[in-house]
Amino acid sequence: MKIVTGILVAAAFLTLAACSPKQTATTNDTKPATTPTNTAAPAAPVEQKQEDTVTPIKKGETLTIQDFADITVMGNKISKKIEPSKPGDFHTLYESKETDSTFFALIIKAKNLGAEGIKADKIAEVNLKFDNKYDYDTFSTIEERGGEDFTYTNITSVDPLKMGTLYYLSEIPNEVAKSDKPLKAEIKIQDKVYEYTIR
Repeated sequence: MKIVTGILVAAAFLTLAACSPKQTATTNDTKPATTPTNTAAPAAPVEQKQEDTVTPIKKGETLTIQDFADITVMGNKISKKIEPSKPGDFHTLYESKETDSTFFALIIKAKNLGAEGIKADKIAEVNLKFDNKYDYDTFSTIEERGGEDFTYTNITSVDPLKMGTLYYLSEIPNEVAKSDKPLKAEIKIQDKVYEYTIR
């Protein structure tokens, strides 16, 4: 009787000891296998989807976004000094004070197709890409008084069926301005990206 009980106790102890490491090993093996799969799997489709949604847009071409706006790229300027289209006697201008840099401006006209005013700084976001690898952010300004001056986009609205002329500005190195390497503007409007080729 004592021998049988001893064997049963020993067997139970060995079973518990044998099971514990297996459970730990199973848990440890499962976590690393699950984590990379969950992290890596969504990343590839998201990147691919973004690349697929880039649509080319040309100078003078009007892009109509229903119930939002007609967007037309009017062109671009690269200059030490950016002024509104019909500068008044007293007007705002953007001038590069640095010897090794200059200003870039992408000029866009936007007609509000919605029933309410659109904040001018919500119409589009623009990013410059030089040589397919260097990125430059822009900030925006909008013409007022018929093109005599600039004002801030964050305090200006474009009323329904009215037109606004926006400038997306970036101070870029002279090397970028004078190079013959590719320069493109990526224009994001309501989660869609459009690409305007400058050169």
